Amino acid sequence: NVFLWSDKMKRDLGNILESWVKSNNRKPLILRGARQVGKSWLVRELGKAFKYFVEVNFDKRSEFEEFFKMTKDPQELVELLSNYTGVKIIPGETLLFLDEIQNCPEAISSLRYFFEEMPELHVVAAGSLLEFELRKISLPVGRIQFLYVYPLSFGEFLCAVGREDLREMLINNQLNPIPLPIDRMLKEFVRIYTITGGMPEVVKTYIESKDLHECQNNQADILQTYRRDFHKYAKKHQIKYLEKLFTTLSLQTGRKFKYSEVDPAIKSITLSDSLDLLCSAGIVRKIYHSSSNGIPISAETDLKKFKIVFFDIGLMLNLINFDFKPLLLDPDIAFINNGVLAEQFVAQNLVAYSNPRREAQLFYWHRESRSSNAEVDYVIEFNNKVVPIEVKSDTKGAMKSMKIFMESKNCDFGLKISSYPYSLNDSVQSIPFYGMEAFLKSQK
Repeated sequence: NVFLWSDKMKRDLGNILESWVKSNNRKPLILRGARQVGKSWLVRELGKAFKYFVEVNFDKRSEFEEFFKMTKDPQELVELLSNYTGVKIIPGETLLFLDEIQNCPEAISSLRYFFEEMPELHVVAAGSLLEFELRKISLPVGRIQFLYVYPLSFGEFLCAVGREDLREMLINNQLNPIPLPIDRMLKEFVRIYTITGGMPEVVKTYIESKDLHECQNNQADILQTYRRDFHKYAKKHQIKYLEKLFTTLSLQTGRKFKYSEVDPAIKSITLSDSLDLLCSAGIVRKIYHSSSNGIPISAETDLKKFKIVFFDIGLMLNLINFDFKPLLLDPDIAFINNGVLAEQFVAQNLVAYSNPRREAQLFYWHRESRSSNAEVDYVIEFNNKVVPIEVKSDTKGAMKSMKIFMESKNCDFGLKISSYPYSLNDSVQSIPFYGMEAFLKSQK
């Protein structure tokens, strides 16, 4: 397998990329995702499987833009790029990588012509702030493929630290009890993953040094990069609001978001526009309320009601200057920060295990009533059914909200995620945090 980093780091998307290379119905591919989630690395690793690899980086070499402004003809572009780089571009033998493509709208538009006139050539594009440019360009339907790249899942993290055996064991074991010594080991990896998060560079640092303080330094550098990006996609007067949101969003993680709690002196519409920018940059994710009466869940979305989560748990902890030492001592992440870490862990992995061919969406359910409020942390679709999820910090858990949801929606199955063992009681499946992938794959 060519999708390796230091003989350990491996991404699940590697298998999909391999299939794309071999497909007879291949189209130019765009990798989408936040900065530094590993898009460029994935393509460079893919390039090792080709005889020739040409990387066109529109951020480092602005002169590349001139070629795409000169012509839209794929054959002419290939000749220009080949002559300029000194590398042969031969359909079937060369991988052409257009990186930071958001800096050249003409290059984005050219992808349709590569599909129509030179379909044999393997073309991949990526960009860290691509979403903002894609809003302005009308992409031809059916001529371009997309893959979404997210931080490492917990399963990918296990592989990265050399414990692919544990990942395979969990999947093969499905939802059966895990021996106590292995359970303890997996909980330890859950805690480490919670601290490092899934950003490839941070995980790489942990693999090489096992120094969590150095991992925090990497995270701080990444956060600074995101701050420096503000001026690239925000208007000058919006930057101060982005900073305000960036530093306070984590305080509302896991509950209904209120603009007034960010700063009551700032108009909601102003903060709303800025929050949308952070979402488009991939830094923050909205979890919308849905009535969840049936599939698709998105059909009953209330856009005015939402919760927010940071896109990476390790970066979120770094942003709030979280001291990870108590986390190393506490066996249960659900008890830390009033359960916020647990909800963030679940959200991040629901996204990571989702279909990468379309953008992940998360939903929750909340009933506001004078007599009895009820809230289910997440609601997902599996096997054409609505499945409520609650993230709990005790053995039995206050499952009142889950029961209300299941009764009112005629739902015959629910999921509880905690640090406690696998069990099934009253149509509610309990799984430990490390068992999410095993559960999700058991439903397919």
